[in-house]
Amino acid sequence: MKLLFGIAVAGLGLMLGACGSTSPTRQAATAPAPATGSAPAGGATQAGAVVSVSRNPAGGAILVDGSGRTLYLFERDHGTTSACTGSCAQTWPAFTAPGGPGAGSGVDGSKLRTASGQVPDQVAYNGHLLYYFSGDRAAGDTKGVGIAGWYPVSPGGDKVDQDGDHSTGY
Repeated sequence: MKLLFGIAVAGLGLMLGACGSTSPTRQAATAPAPATGSAPAGGATQAGAVVSVSRNPAGGAILVDGSGRTLYLFERDHGTTSACTGSCAQTWPAFTAPGGPGAGSGVDGSKLRTASGQVPDQVAYNGHLLYYFSGDRAAGDTKGVGIAGWYPVSPGGDKVDQDGDHSTGY
């Protein structure tokens, strides 16, 4: 049993290492009311996916999907060309909207579109592809905060980081 646990922990460490450091901080967010679209365990959403704004007590306003799950950008991406492939894509699945994304409360709809980033119909906001973090299990989780290169997204479409650059407090 200890051997299986050790293997599982080592595997998770390798997946996170492929995408940055493995020392995320944990913050709680206040999730918006659920909207159309949902986030299955794999990360992709269904047609009619909605992007909304949630208030995080520590970090301020961040983008979330219709179920309140935090959306992230990867600063190593080049526009709508994803730099997250292989094991990275398992840890950071793309947020997709085959029917096109919808703008929820606080979101500028003119900044939303889909692109062929990591996968077809990946949602982009202000030119940044959007992703989930596989470690975020519930609405309001921000366990991906603090992993190098990955950031929640502000309503303006910029990264929300811990150092104050375009930050709202993380």
